Amino acid sequence: MSKYSNLVEEIDKQEEVKEQKANLDNELQLLKQAISNLHDSIQKVEKARKDGTDMVIAMKAATDSMDMAVFAFCRAVTRAEATVLKVEITDECLNTIQTAREKLIQAETELLASHRRLQLQGLRNQNEEIMSFIKSCQGVFLSPKVFWWWAGISYVTSLYSLWCLLQMVLQWLKY
Repeated sequence: MSKYSNLVEEIDKQEEVKEQKANLDNELQLLKQAISNLHDSIQKVEKARKDGTDMVIAMKAATDSMDMAVFAFCRAVTRAEATVLKVEITDECLNTIQTAREKLIQAETELLASHRRLQLQGLRNQNEEIMSFIKSCQGVFLSPKVFWWWAGISYVTSLYSLWCLLQMVLQWLKY
């Protein structure tokens, strides 16, 4: 049986070798994939570095451009401030302005007069309504403020009168 055992051992060894070979092939494939992924990542990092450098250059150019725009704007404002304008008003322009001013004054005068008439008419109507109200009522018409003043004074006077009467009765009972 030793021959048979040797054959079985040899077959087992060959099977182990095949398994190890398959495992090594799998590991080799994984290693190749990892190397490929690493190579792609390196390329992406280099591209990103280049793009970042390009963006920094573009930002510096944009900053310089904006500085120049601000400088040009300030310079234009300074020049505009120093510009002397000469304006000539012709007689026709002056007449147009004066005519427009007179029309405005006339319109405002008419508006104020109309407003005054409406206010006076409103006051007259209100006065007539109050007079008709007072004439139609019997007795004395007092505003609420005046009524409450009179009521308060009357109340205080009546209290004082009662107090004085009470004092007199007490004096009379003592004697």
